[in-house]
Amino acid sequence: MKRHVNSLIFIVFVGLLIGSNLLACSAMQAIKDRLPPPHRVEGGILFQYDAPAAQRVNLAGEFNDWGGTLIGPLDPSRDPMTKNEKGIWEIVIPLKPGRYEYKFVLDGGVVWKHDPNNAERVDDGFGGYNSVIVIK
Repeated sequence: MKRHVNSLIFIVFVGLLIGSNLLACSAMQAIKDRLPPPHRVEGGILFQYDAPAAQRVNLAGEFNDWGGTLIGPLDPSRDPMTKNEKGIWEIVIPLKPGRYEYKFVLDGGVVWKHDPNNAERVDDGFGGYNSVIVIK
């Protein structure tokens, strides 16, 4: 009986050890893969969004009439982003100094998402958030 109890304790210990290592690896992967918030690069401000499964991502904000939605439906020709080999969508937008709210629009307006890599955000009035960038 004692031998079975010791075996069971060993199995539980090994399971906990493996499980915690898997969680640690997942956490390290999440930290490693985090994108920087929008930042200045040659030509303007680089915006990035991680959405490998998306078919199309547009950047919408105060700087482009929210992708044209202020005057009609989403205009897919306004600020389309380009997907790189890692599934990260990117675009460089020349912005003048100021404060701008923005979101990422996935698959033609089906989903609107704030920037998970930018902690600066405000209530969007629709139960979500708009991300905010201040250009100096």
